[in-house]
Order: sequence, then structure tokens, then C-alpha cells
Amino acid sequence: MGQAGQLDALERAVEGTLAEGSFEFDDAAAVLRIEGSPVLTTTWFLSCGVVGVALLMAGAVLSLAGLPDEARWALAPGAGLLGCALGIVLLLRFTPVAALWSDVELRFAERAMVHRRKRVPFGELRPEHLVWKNGWFFRRLYVRHPSLRKQLAGFFGSEERQAAEFRRRLWELIAAPELADAPGDGGLTPVQRWIIAAGAPYGAINGFLVDRLGTAPGESAKAADRRTAHELLQDPWGAYDLEQLLGAVNWLVQDGHRADFTRDARLAARPPAAQEEYGTLLREVDALIARDDLEPPFVERLIELVRLRYGDEGGSYARLVPRLLRDEPGADVSEEGAELAQFLHQLFNDRNHASEELHRLRVLADPALRANVERFLIWDYGRALMLYRWGHMVGWLTEEYCWERMLPLAIDIQRRYSSWRDMAACYLQGRLLWSGGGKAQAEYERLVENLLTEPRSPWNTLPWDLPLTRDWT
Repeated sequence: MGQAGQLDALERAVEGTLAEGSFEFDDAAAVLRIEGSPVLTTTWFLSCGVVGVALLMAGAVLSLAGLPDEARWALAPGAGLLGCALGIVLLLRFTPVAALWSDVELRFAERAMVHRRKRVPFGELRPEHLVWKNGWFFRRLYVRHPSLRKQLAGFFGSEERQAAEFRRRLWELIAAPELADAPGDGGLTPVQRWIIAAGAPYGAINGFLVDRLGTAPGESAKAADRRTAHELLQDPWGAYDLEQLLGAVNWLVQDGHRADFTRDARLAARPPAAQEEYGTLLREVDALIARDDLEPPFVERLIELVRLRYGDEGGSYARLVPRLLRDEPGADVSEEGAELAQFLHQLFNDRNHASEELHRLRVLADPALRANVERFLIWDYGRALMLYRWGHMVGWLTEEYCWERMLPLAIDIQRRYSSWRDMAACYLQGRLLWSGGGKAQAEYERLVENLLTEPRSPWNTLPWDLPLTRDWT
């Protein structure tokens, strides 16, 4: 769905609600203006009106009860509040008082949300920055970013479904990747654009443009991209310097999560009883680690888990467990030692590892998916391409260094898949195996669909079978 379609969907989401009429799109300037005043003024109007009516009714009851003096204390304020409510309506209808509330602007040309002098690039926004605040009568949507805190829209409490749809459509507009008609970053060659396109999902989901190696244009956008790249390299990748970055890339290229997928596929092919035994022991060991209960019989249970995990080769792996736990020099030098060290590191340091592995075993119960497990290379390579981009953005890697190392990855990707759609399907399956699904998976699926259908997407402007030979000097 293009931007015009997304704007239409946003407009349809608020039809017949309190938020209807709160939006104005300036097509010439490519700016969506969101007026946040209707819910505030409606709150004032309803508050004055409801309290005023209640006081008038109380005054009437007191008057009928033969208490005229007491009735006046209720009737006078009630009439005053109703007058205020009427005054609010007249002010909004016949004066420019509503203009006192400045609009929030979504500036698509600048890829930024702007309110007065505050500007937040789209790349800095995350779904969790759009939060709801619920009251007795209203649901208010706020942007809660360190640089900008502002109400965006309001709905009646009964409009929960429309409110949720509005938030989803608004985030689609913010998160949609920038798909420029011409490549940026000084003008990329077709092969360079193809390389960037192969890593587009991971870049776009994190708010980065998909038409360049480096940062977005404009000083503030460049600074925001560099800052975000630094943050993402550190968490979740644990890369605080060049050496750690290259280590992460090398791991993705050489093994990555597809090594786990292959191992889990073999586990999932075992008889149900063997899988149940492994799953039970994995949960037991994980629970002991969570409680920091590493006294006997923990080591014995861990050794048994390793023996079960590696099947026929389990004995040789199990003998390495005590040495690795003691951190003996050379224990992880062999191929088996390195693989086991990685498994133990995940088991001890990632509290979600056990549950994610058990999820993968359930998903890989499908024989067709197990047979396809070798095709999830794009899940690792797509992220490796983006790590090179982030390394360049933060100044650790030169442009030439990145292109020289990204080109072989792109060639391998092209050789493994038959089309952009085929690559995208395997990327999504790989992510599903890695993460277990959830809301983030749906967001990835939406973004990938946008890349597949948007006419200006690099997946639609570049042929899949483009000859991938160096075409830059």
C-alpha cells in the first residue's frame, strides 16, 4: 500500500469518531497535520455540561422540597456551567481560538514528526512511543518520546476498535521505508542498490532508508541515524567497537542462527519420546540456572542435557562440559568446543533461549519446514548487510570496505533464491523460527509486503537476476 492508500486508510479509521476532522494533509508540502484539540475541548464541554445539568436537577429537587435558599446554591452554578458549555461551543464555532493549540505535523519529505520547535526523525520513533492514556470517557493517544510528548488524538471510550485501527495505521505511515525514486547517498550504482535491497527488511524495520549505504540526508537526520546505529550495535549486538562488530558479522556469515535451525531440525526429527525427554531436561536445567542453583546435581543434569542434545556425538560433547565450565584454556578451540561454548553461553545468559528453542522444535515438527531449513541463510545475511551499514554510519568502516565485503554476500543470496518474493518468504520464516512470532512478526510481515507491492521499492525497480559484478570505481 502506497502513502496515498495509507492516508486513505487512516482517514477511514476515524470516520464517525471523535477524532474525525482532526487531520489535514497538505499534498504539495507532503505534510499530515494532526490537531489534538478536539478531545480537550470536548472534555471541557462535557464536563461543564454534565455538572451543570446535575446541579440544575439538584436545584429543582431542592426547590420542590421547599428549600428555595438551598436550591439557589445549586441552580446558579448549574446555569453558569451550562453557559460555559454553550460559550465553548460558540468560541470554537465562530472564533479562531482552536488555533491556539499548535498541530503536530508528520513531514514526509523530511521523514520527521514536528511540533513547534521540536523535531523527531521517524527513524527515532518506535511503536512503544505511541501510548494510550485511558480516562472515564476518553482514550487519548500520545507520542511519548524523550524529545516530544504530545497528545495526538482522542476517542470516546466506546470507540476502542477504531482507536486501535487508527494507531496501527498511523504507525504504518511512520514506519514505512523511504522509497526514493532515485538512489541517494551520492547516487548508488545498480549493483550497490541491489546489495542494499537485500538487507532492506532489517534496515527498514529499524527506521533506516533503503536507498543508501550511509545516513539519511540533513544534519539532524544524520545525527539521529548515527545515534540509533550506535544504540543498535550495542544492544542487541553487543558491539561497542570495531572488533566486536566484525566478530558479530563473522558469526552471522559463518554460522548464525541457521546453525541453531539445523541442529533443532535434527532434534525435531527424533521420535516424540526423545523430544519430550530433551524438552523436560532443558526446562529443568533452565529453571536451575534462573534460580542460580548451580550446586549438585546441576552439572550432572547439564551433562545429560548436552548428551541428549548432540545425539550420537553426545559423548564427545559431554566430556567438554566440565572444562568449559572451569573456563580451561583451549576448551573451545575445537569445532565441538566452540559450538558447545556458544550453546552454554546462550543457555546461561539468554533467559529466553530455552523457550525459543522449544518453540523452534514445535515449529520444525513440520517435515516440509525441516527440509527447507537450509534456505534461511537470508535471515543471517540480511542482518550482516545491515551491520556493515551501521558500522559505516558510526565511522568504523569505510565505504569501500563495506562494498567489498557486502558484494559476496549479495551474490550468495542471489544464488540461493529465485526472486525477491522467495527471499522475503524465507526471511520471514527464519525470523519466525528465531523469535517465536508475536506482534513484531506481524510488523515484519507488513513491512515486507510493502516492499513487495510499493512501485518505488527497490524490489520492484531492480531485477532479481541483475548481474552482480562490481560496477563502481
